[in-house]
Parts: sequence; C-alpha cells; structure tokens
Amino acid sequence: MIRSRGLLHRQFQQFLESVYAEHSDILYYSKVRWLSAGKVFERIWDLKDDIVNFLLDKDIYNQFDVLENETWLSDFAFSTDLLVQMNILNLKLQGKNQFLHDIWQYLKSFKLQLLLFANQISKSDFSHFPRIQSLKFTISNNKIKKYEINLRKLSSEFERRFQDFRKMEPEFSIFATPFNVNYEEVDAKFQLELIELNCNTLLKQTFHTVPLLEFYKNLSPDNFPNLITHAMKIMTMFGSSYICEQIFSTMKLRKTSLRNRITDEHLSSVLRISASQMEPDYDEILKKQSLFHFSHAPSTSNDTRK
Repeated sequence: MIRSRGLLHRQFQQFLESVYAEHSDILYYSKVRWLSAGKVFERIWDLKDDIVNFLLDKDIYNQFDVLENETWLSDFAFSTDLLVQMNILNLKLQGKNQFLHDIWQYLKSFKLQLLLFANQISKSDFSHFPRIQSLKFTISNNKIKKYEINLRKLSSEFERRFQDFRKMEPEFSIFATPFNVNYEEVDAKFQLELIELNCNTLLKQTFHTVPLLEFYKNLSPDNFPNLITHAMKIMTMFGSSYICEQIFSTMKLRKTSLRNRITDEHLSSVLRISASQMEPDYDEILKKQSLFHFSHAPSTSNDTRK
C-alpha cells in the first residue's frame, strides 16, 4: 500500500528520515523479482516498528494490526530468516566461471543446512534464526513442530529436484578432483589415464596452482583424450540461466534501431564474441587475410595526384 500510493510513499520516506530510521525506504516487490523476496522481507522486518508508528500516525493502522499479532509475527520471522538463507544460496549460484560441480556443492551444502536447522529448531534452538530469537514472546510447541516439518519438506524437495545431480556425482569427482579419485572404481576408459595423471608430479603441482580450466588446457590430447573429452562435457553444462540472461542483455545493446540492417548471421557472431572469454589471436587472423579493406578517408588534391 505504501509503495503503490505516491503521496503516502513520499510521506513515509520523510517519516523515516525524521525518526533517523536504519533504512530510508522499503523495497518494492513483485513476482518477477521473487529471488529478492528475502531482501524485501528483511527490510520490512527492520522497519516494522517504524511502519506501525507511521500507520498509527496516518490513522490507518486498523487495516494492518496483524503487524503486532504474535502468531503472524513468528511466521514472518521464520520466513524472513529462511528467505535470507535462500538468498545467500541464490547469490552463490550466480556469476561467471562456475561449473556444474560448483553448483552441486552449494546445493548439497544447503540441503544439509536445512536438516541442521530442522534438528536444532526441534530442540527450540534458534541459533541460525536471529529474528525468531529476537521475539519477546515464547513460541508455542505447535509452531516449532510446524517449522521443523517445513524445513524437512524443503530439504526433501531439494533432494527430489536435484536427484540427477546426485547420479552425476562420480563424474563431477573425476572432473573436479582427478587426483583423489580411486581409479579402480571408475569407468575403464579413465583408469589408465588417471594412473598416469597421478604419477605426474608436474601436473599435480599445476592442478593446485592454476584454475581448473587452465589445468585441462595443459593436458596432452595424446595422453589424456578421455579426461579432456569428459572435462569438455562437464564444462559445457549450464549451471544456471546467468549466461543466457547475459547474452540477452548483450543482444539488446547490439541490436538497436540504429543497427536495424544487421543480419542474423552477423548478430550471432557478435553475440558469440561478446559472450566468450577467449581472446582472439589477431596476428594469426591477419596472416590468413589475403585482402585488406582500408577505410575510405577523405583525400587531398595532392594525394589524388599521387
């Protein structure tokens, strides 16, 4: 209500400024921005007392007296604490240079965290739920049981949705930790290469000093063809929609009304270059170029005679 009414919104901002509130405004939320729900809940929680005072000042508090209802407040505190934890997970899943095994590690960790939260809450231990801890009233046993059940259900849902990842865990291990894999327990095509890899002191040192992508670039295709093919398979799996969203943003910058004659072929090439982190070998490209096209700069009369 505050954000949807211009006058009320400005008055609320002025009110927060006058009481020296921790924040200058509340965040706007919509279903499109569901990933930021935790931030929105957290901001409202921080400003809940100021919101109550503002609504009382405007004589419209009777529509929102739920803000001081103990049953609602405990649910809101639990939801806020949980959504903040999920926002932390969401941030870890975003960004460049993340392979699928990285994503799986974060998901496994969060699933175990949910089980830890459930076990602790069942004992009325809210160590990882600071907002519930800050409540000045005692939460009923029924509420505690409800929160425990919800956390276990969420953990089970993570297990169900990402069960394919668990099946691929042995493949992730070969890719991410080839020196720690028991070569007797993997596919026969990897066994000889893993033995040779483990006996190579130089490659072992390289593995611990360079990024994973660089390490596989240093492997010889003649000596480790199966490991390289396997690495390429894992590397090309998209861990999130981050790259797709990045390319879409790049396309909006490239294909504007001023460049309406750009063809699909050229646009595809531009997007490929923009999304790639590989540096072109310009010297090699120029060596293969048989004909160079110079820019048509305006020439003087003397240049014309020459």
